[in-house]
Amino acid sequence: MSERFLGEVVLPGVAQSVAVARHCVGEMLAAAGHRVVEDARLIVSELITNALIHSASGLQGGVVTVEVVAVNAEIVRVEVSDDGSDTVPRARESGDDDCHGRGLWLVEQISLKWGVRLLGAGQRAVWAETFTGQAVSVCAGEGVAAGSRAESGR
Repeated sequence: MSERFLGEVVLPGVAQSVAVARHCVGEMLAAAGHRVVEDARLIVSELITNALIHSASGLQGGVVTVEVVAVNAEIVRVEVSDDGSDTVPRARESGDDDCHGRGLWLVEQISLKWGVRLLGAGQRAVWAETFTGQAVSVCAGEGVAAGSRAESGR
């Protein structure tokens, strides 16, 4: 099986978008027959939260874009594109008393692999691949789109 686009959603750069993205990713994966979706939902939560805190996506008018791709029948890639930052996302270990800073460390722990791509114009995408179990055969279309880069001007 070659990679297959499952869906994309463009959301405003606000905290409520984290829950919306978790729901959308779960629905996209379920519609494509993937059975183990919790790690993918957690990954998207952490990546969006990181984008909102550390990039221009969290500023007035900012957006985040979530794209979901089936790498094969058992692995999906979740990618979150943001409006850019002066820093490059990296995992770090937080101290026991730290209230923040565990998001990318957690993504690193539960994903098969993850990384960062620069998209140009200061934008970047952080992606992670995770196991979703053998997808069951469903009659799905080419994906679910709840917005597009063209519509959002990206």
